[in-house]
Amino acid sequence: MPLSADCQRELAELLSEEKICLQRLADSLERERAALEARDGEALERVVAEKDRILDQTSRLHQRRAALLQRCGFSNDEEGLQDCMAQCSPNLSRELAPLWRKLRARMEWCRDQNLVNGRILEQNMRCIRQTLSILRDCPQPLELYGPEGTTSEQSLSSPLARV
Repeated sequence: MPLSADCQRELAELLSEEKICLQRLADSLERERAALEARDGEALERVVAEKDRILDQTSRLHQRRAALLQRCGFSNDEEGLQDCMAQCSPNLSRELAPLWRKLRARMEWCRDQNLVNGRILEQNMRCIRQTLSILRDCPQPLELYGPEGTTSEQSLSSPLARV
């Protein structure tokens, strides 16, 4: 049985809104990375606030999509969405399938970029802690990278490390 026209329209609108929202999130993540790399605290505060608003909007869109799928008799997962899109008119179904693939790719890119930004932030914090430790003349272990790329701790015993 084909999906009602209202459900089809709402699904198309939701996926279009998600596309816009995810593009805004991607842009925000790029600005966040630039602020982290430049160590620009003010810009970082602004972009993190913006990112939080976009993530809230994204969450609301996902909740609306989950409610729509449930209301139309589909599960709220990849299979349910695919089944729902398959029940749309042939023209709309052909339009939504590539849109969904682009959305999934954009979601994955955003997730990966957020992980990169988290690593940059972690590295910046590590450098700040080490610098403060040196300035305070508190011998705390330095985290260095070993040959395998993992961190290892080394004491601030050399005079050069204390400078």
